[in-house]
Amino acid sequence: MTERDKRSARPARRDQDQRSQKRSATPMRNDKGQKRSNTARSGSAFGKPKLLRRDLEPKRRPSWPTPEIPEGITGEELDRKNRFQLEQLAEENRKRVAQHLVALDSLLETDAEQAFLHGQAAAFRAGRIAYVRERAGIAALRFGKFDVAQKDLKAAQRISGSDEILPYIAQCEVALGNPRKALEIAGRVNSAKLSDLLQVELRIAAARARIALGQDDAAIVTLTCKELNRTDASWSKRLHHEYANALANAGRKNDADSFKLKYPHSFEVKE
Repeated sequence: MTERDKRSARPARRDQDQRSQKRSATPMRNDKGQKRSNTARSGSAFGKPKLLRRDLEPKRRPSWPTPEIPEGITGEELDRKNRFQLEQLAEENRKRVAQHLVALDSLLETDAEQAFLHGQAAAFRAGRIAYVRERAGIAALRFGKFDVAQKDLKAAQRISGSDEILPYIAQCEVALGNPRKALEIAGRVNSAKLSDLLQVELRIAAARARIALGQDDAAIVTLTCKELNRTDASWSKRLHHEYANALANAGRKNDADSFKLKYPHSFEVKE
């Protein structure tokens, strides 16, 4: 192309660029001749707001009914150590979780169902706190919701890394038909580092596993301990019942009856 031809082509290219800019600046119109924003094509069609992922997901709802907080419970009854674990929660939520936990503890020995519901309500509100999941799991275990208990207790153990939750997980394994797994868990726990309460819970788990495996005499040996002589602990009644049942399962009914007479308070039937 000659220099003259190049000069003649420049105005044509310039005119083409100007026409393109003019078209892009011209408002788009729909079928009715109404103006339509160019930005409608990017983002959402015809200006309709774009839905976010959180708008598409269903809101989380509790799986169990939420019980009323018993009158007089403020949440301040929770000891300082456990209240500290709730500090990460918003103030209103922290208070409600504390109230559910206090209610759980007050009802655990007398109304297992309500204790369970309070535990689930607390776990729904604060499911990432180990102490909350542990208490919820223990309440579920007492109420016989073994699959729920196992889920909560394993979550608590995973969050905290504490072996103190293992005795309760072992009880879940027995209840769910895995006695050998329960004995495996009990065998790797250093019971000397456990409180009296947790030592009793570990013995109960191991004894139940022995009974499930047909090892009744071994279950009696497992439950024979100094704690068996106590009558004033929160776990005394449960330990006495486990021991009497172990004697009965071994065919030692007379020994079981004699044991019940020795600790009548543990075997009183409430009307």
